[in-house]
Amino acid sequence: MASCWARKIWILGLAAAVVATGAACGGPSTVEIVEDLVLETAFETVLVNGETRTLGDIADTASIGGGWDRMYYFRVPLLMSEVNRSIGTASTIWKNLPTTGADGVIIFLSGNTVVRAVVDHAPSLDLHGYATAESAVTANPGGVRGTIAVEAKGR
Repeated sequence: MASCWARKIWILGLAAAVVATGAACGGPSTVEIVEDLVLETAFETVLVNGETRTLGDIADTASIGGGWDRMYYFRVPLLMSEVNRSIGTASTIWKNLPTTGADGVIIFLSGNTVVRAVVDHAPSLDLHGYATAESAVTANPGGVRGTIAVEAKGR
């Protein structure tokens, strides 16, 4: 009988260790994609005024902060796995990932840590790869609803 209880205690201890290890290793993280009217307005101003700004200026206007080093843009519809594979955030769960009613998702990163994730509505951004604070942001009024070109600095 004692050996049966010893095995049960050992199994419970092992289970607790596995749970603690999963929590300590970070496990999957959840990122909430939010609306940010200040950021959207800062991008829209580039299109309306026809001015060129840097992405860093736009991010400062929207108080992005967080020491971000890259920004990615993904058009809707998209899959969580596509986002995670592209930006190196394996097993991240994206809360409020839009499927309709938005043009895309803007994601600011610091290393592999998400600083901010924002739903993008019109005007949509044109970015292939990632942008940095030094990237030029220019109006591209020739699009259907007008687009904003963001200079890519890498893939």
